[in-house]
Amino acid sequence: MNEHRIPQFQWNSLSYLTARAGRIGTQELTELMESESLSRHHFTIICALEEFGGISQNDLADRSNVNRGHLVAYLDQLSSRGILEREVDPEDRRRNVITLTPEGRKFAARAMEAASHNEAKVFGALDEPQREQLRTLLQLVATQDGEARQ
Repeated sequence: MNEHRIPQFQWNSLSYLTARAGRIGTQELTELMESESLSRHHFTIICALEEFGGISQNDLADRSNVNRGHLVAYLDQLSSRGILEREVDPEDRRRNVITLTPEGRKFAARAMEAASHNEAKVFGALDEPQREQLRTLLQLVATQDGEARQ
């Protein structure tokens, strides 16, 4: 009997299989973030800033799906590492605009590369049309949970 065989319930469970693929597929990213004492929430914030550029804290909370109450602490941590900066919005002095620093953009590139590299290894058994089909199906599931891309 194969000692690595998992119970049939898990083998047939979409939740178990996607969680396992996600865990394996983000291993390099997790190691990089942990080496910097950062979390996946930090990575999400960094990705949002990389994609959307300088945005307000409220917009960043919406775009990254991070609780506004926790966002300030994450921003403080990233700011103290020189990854992002906050500046008063010249058009509305009540708002802060959050942007990645040049060092932050370098870190974002490294983190995204780690994530992409591991994902390519994990899903390498699938051809491109299969990966696209899986991506589309998972995006449909995410949309049902309110994580629609806007």
